[in-house]
Amino acid sequence: MNESTAIAGVVIDRLLAHGVTDVVLAPGSRSTPLALRLAAAERVGAIRLHVRIDERSAAFLAVGIAKVSGQPVAVVCTSGTAVANLAPAVVEAAYSGLPLIVITADRPPELRGVGANQTIDQVGFFGQQVRTAVDLFALGQDADPESTWRKVTDRVVRDAIGIGHPGPAPVQLNVGLREPLVPDPGVDQISIDSAETSELQAPGVLREPINFAVGDLGLAEVPARGVVLVGDVPNPQIAQQAMELADACGWPVISEPSGNALAGATGIPAASVLLADEEFRTSHAPDFLLSIGRFGISRPIMRLVASANHHLAVAVGGKDRPDPLRTAAAILPGVPRPPDGDPVIGTASRDDQWLRDWLIKSAATQERIAAAIATGPFSGLAVTSTCWAATESDDLLFAAASRTVRNLEATMTSRHFPPWVLGNRGTSGIDGLISTAWGAALAHQRRSPDGRTVAILGDLAFLHDHNGLLAPAAEERPNLTIVVADNNGGGIFSSLEQGDSAFASDFERVFGTPHDLDLEEIARATGISTTVVQDAQELTAALDEPSVGVDIIIANTVARDDEQAQWAALLRGH
Repeated sequence: MNESTAIAGVVIDRLLAHGVTDVVLAPGSRSTPLALRLAAAERVGAIRLHVRIDERSAAFLAVGIAKVSGQPVAVVCTSGTAVANLAPAVVEAAYSGLPLIVITADRPPELRGVGANQTIDQVGFFGQQVRTAVDLFALGQDADPESTWRKVTDRVVRDAIGIGHPGPAPVQLNVGLREPLVPDPGVDQISIDSAETSELQAPGVLREPINFAVGDLGLAEVPARGVVLVGDVPNPQIAQQAMELADACGWPVISEPSGNALAGATGIPAASVLLADEEFRTSHAPDFLLSIGRFGISRPIMRLVASANHHLAVAVGGKDRPDPLRTAAAILPGVPRPPDGDPVIGTASRDDQWLRDWLIKSAATQERIAAAIATGPFSGLAVTSTCWAATESDDLLFAAASRTVRNLEATMTSRHFPPWVLGNRGTSGIDGLISTAWGAALAHQRRSPDGRTVAILGDLAFLHDHNGLLAPAAEERPNLTIVVADNNGGGIFSSLEQGDSAFASDFERVFGTPHDLDLEEIARATGISTTVVQDAQELTAALDEPSVGVDIIIANTVARDDEQAQWAALLRGH
């Protein structure tokens, strides 16, 4: 067996041995040995192989699968600029804390740095964005090179999962491959070594009672006037822990959409609009605030965090300290448990008026938002409100960043059995959103066969990753509906400082970026069923249509200026 066939066999077999079930491949020449081994593994049912034309889309597809499954997912590409195209997804995986295994095929060492075709310096290409970067190649110096390959690959997979680390993270395995890149005649590519198969699990985190946590701050008791803020969390268990703690303490819960923590009795929907009321926000500055995960989609909520007398943060994954305002006294490894009745550090008597104030204010805010949507134009708020109402408890709702996630936060309501919401909140980028949603839908369909995935994107996000729609015909189509709110440009900028009239002469060109394109034509060109809607009733009807596979709904919303006027009226109409 030639060297490249042997090394590819070891790498892929070790992925299988550690329970990796999904691999995404972007085809190329130098990665041929890996591709053939993956195809062989797929033939015998040992792995689910996904093939994509473009490396950026391939990597974000892997991100989506990892987000929903919680399991390590590998993406394989050829050498050269193919590697560079993985970078945006690697960054998202780094800041979200996802077990993304990046396997980059490379020229062997003797062909590096000498001008060989399609060769760049890709060893350690991703820098600090990966936990581990290993260059795996054979120089003929080891008495047992296959043993070395196995040990190195095992280490990389363990580092991705988080064994011995605080949580999952992306890793890079760079594989130098010499010619010949195809097996020698007569070599069996079908035989897959599956004798050793095991799923590696990272250890659980320590969860101390909340009274112990506040005791470390020097407080004698758990404050009655507390708030729980839930940012982006990786799984429903963390959201449930947050709601249980808040319910036990009588604290309101503010949840970003991908915090998924509004199902409890103390959930406060539309907090970003509610807290735009400076008088309420100032009079309800919490004595204690617990933040969970990465947060920060709303300036009013950030001001509430800044006003808290005491702040503790909980890290739930990703490479950054989840404390953007630098106000947290400590970072906890897990959500605290409810108070345990410790006699030394007690719990203050519940302040029912505190929670009642928040719930009453939230109800009034939701009424104003609902009225604005019912009587106003067909805007992004109407799109997210309609999608939220149309999704069931076994569905997955994927929200793009920027204006979309803010619209969703304002229109989500408390539901005992809501859909699970997620998005690329690690870095809140526009990259790869269709591909991520597609991968998330694939993984969700395995977990919930009767559920579907609804992805909400703006028009620029749709255009930025429309390559994600170009899956080869043989690839699996999940039950995925992509809803595109088309207001011909970047809506979020109108709400920021650059939207001021002082910058009006340059605004459209350098911020608004109207594309003036027919998104229906672009969508139909990919061969995907597409519907265009003009109002909330048509959107509801389109979402109610039974769907199998991928379909697209283009929602032609009002002009960006009209949408911004609707938002501005909500924020000042306390």
